[in-house]
Amino acid sequence: MEQRSLNRDQLHDLNLKLVLQQIINHPATSRIEISHELELHKSTISSLYNTLMAKQLLTEIGQGAASNVGGRKPTMVTVNRDYGYTVTFDLGYRHLHATANNIDTTIIEYQRIDIVDQPITVMVAKCQAFLAKIASEVTTVNGLLGICFSIHGIIKDNQILQSPWIDMQDVDLVRVFETQYHVPVLLENEANLSAIYARDFSTDQPYRSFVTLSIHRGIGAGIILDQQLSRGENGRGGEIGKTLTLLGPNTAGQSVESLCSEDALITRIENAKQLEHLDRTAIIKLFEAGDRDTERILRQACSVVAGLIFNVVTMLDPQAVFINSPLIEGLPELMDEIRSDYQDIAQTDFPINLIPRTQYVTLLGGCSLITHHVLNLDDYELRFQQGEVAASISEN
Repeated sequence: MEQRSLNRDQLHDLNLKLVLQQIINHPATSRIEISHELELHKSTISSLYNTLMAKQLLTEIGQGAASNVGGRKPTMVTVNRDYGYTVTFDLGYRHLHATANNIDTTIIEYQRIDIVDQPITVMVAKCQAFLAKIASEVTTVNGLLGICFSIHGIIKDNQILQSPWIDMQDVDLVRVFETQYHVPVLLENEANLSAIYARDFSTDQPYRSFVTLSIHRGIGAGIILDQQLSRGENGRGGEIGKTLTLLGPNTAGQSVESLCSEDALITRIENAKQLEHLDRTAIIKLFEAGDRDTERILRQACSVVAGLIFNVVTMLDPQAVFINSPLIEGLPELMDEIRSDYQDIAQTDFPINLIPRTQYVTLLGGCSLITHHVLNLDDYELRFQQGEVAASISEN
């Protein structure tokens, strides 16, 4: 929308958002720097600055350096992390992951809670217990600002259309939590949140269009095109785990997910070794010990993933592909296998990168999504700083 078509109130609102965006993206800045970046008069910036200060969205953090020609040192400002906090839950199959974040996305607390074989009603109760714990321990200006749920399934219009790993039993998460906590509640697909994380927390990555592959119990893709998340017409964009592989007589016609998801790999290695109850850690140890069956199965999976990436690159023409996989993070040498297999297929190099800190990826992606929303900056490009966990990490 062009500024000349806006009335005074609309223009003020737009400029207010631009100033807040500038401060979030440059955590230690000054009014004069904002004025230069946005090409707005200093008096306009001062008025907008005072509005944000009155809302307690900003905090001053001392003086910066004077300019080359001297004069007063500018007052530096950043987002007030005590303005409020958000909470994000990842409803996994084996664990419920939960994080509370300040408005600047720094982590207040993270928990991993065992939920194997627990119904959705128990998961909801554990979410409510986490929210109560944070509310009793954290003091901010506005308290809880919003909640995001990471769902391993298909989401459309903020409702779950399909959740293959969890029986939702007609529980409406949005209605339950909005009614109880009176804050916005957003639902989003786990792979999409991985893509949002790669977009908003990778301050040094140059890509505006890329795809993330999330390899967990299933396989999904998050698609970012020109900085915007692409969900597809019915929320099914990125459901690539059902893609059929054409590689070899033993795998042709099988879905990629049935060969390369973490659960599929564990099952295949259990069958090959005639073992039971293996987990990711055991698979990593077997591979590192040089177990031939484990090596064979994982290397075959790498070739299938490389073929999947080739198809994704051919169809969507992204600038890069990111992989979100706890198993591959534990065995980073598999990335070299995937890159080499891709080069054999495509006869060219292509940026394929591993996303680090996988335990936080979807949670921080959800944090970014709900933070955008509660600040009324849904369509604005924000880049958050990756910080370490600000408080205790506990497991219950």
